[in-house]
Amino acid sequence: MRYFLAALACAPACLHAETHTAFTVQFSNCSEFAGWGPTSLAVAQTLVPAGYTIAGAASGNAAVVVRITRCAGAKVDGTKVVPTILSQIGINLVAPDGTGDINNYTLLYVSNNPFLVQAFRAAGVPARFDAAIAYDYTLNGAATGGILYGAVQNAGVPAYFVYGPEGEPPAGSAQVFLANWWYGANQKIKQSTNFPSISFGTSSVAVYTALESPLSLLFGGNSDSNFSYLSVRGEYPAAKMVVTVRTQ
Repeated sequence: MRYFLAALACAPACLHAETHTAFTVQFSNCSEFAGWGPTSLAVAQTLVPAGYTIAGAASGNAAVVVRITRCAGAKVDGTKVVPTILSQIGINLVAPDGTGDINNYTLLYVSNNPFLVQAFRAAGVPARFDAAIAYDYTLNGAATGGILYGAVQNAGVPAYFVYGPEGEPPAGSAQVFLANWWYGANQKIKQSTNFPSISFGTSSVAVYTALESPLSLLFGGNSDSNFSYLSVRGEYPAAKMVVTVRTQ
């Protein structure tokens, strides 16, 4: 499991420490795949540090979350707007601070946006840069759905790709959504993304990796199509991410 991001050390004082905003990101004209399904609790427990409760653990369950997103533009603080692809893999959590429609612990964060990767690394999250990260969505002739192919292949982490059919979000289905991703022991770093208007369509995408990859322990083999808790194609015109860090 050495390929997974190592947990940051955090003294007990972090539980009562103040937070400061490390950076903010404005995303524009984006689509995504998000899959949420069962995984081994025993494996999840080795990856999530102190200060969190794994969702479902009391019943002997855990869930893995896989996300890949493409945006026409992303602006990190005062940097320039650049087209951006990013992907995250994490373990679903009980909300540590009682906020968010979903909360996850970050295992991997990969992007082709150098400003985004640099900002995360400066904040203490060892995000990875992958210039070759892929996100291709091919719309069908009826414009009712399409085929998604996405891949993380050159980030210094186990390679994986996603592939499968998706359906377009229904008209008028937009909603507000708040997603929190965490990193480091005792809630050290919080990545909170507010989607003022996101629409969800259907998705039957599966994720694939090598059988010898540590990711296969999360996926239960070299592929995982069991995103039975949630599997969606998301589309959103704008979102704002705020990354905060606890200080002692």
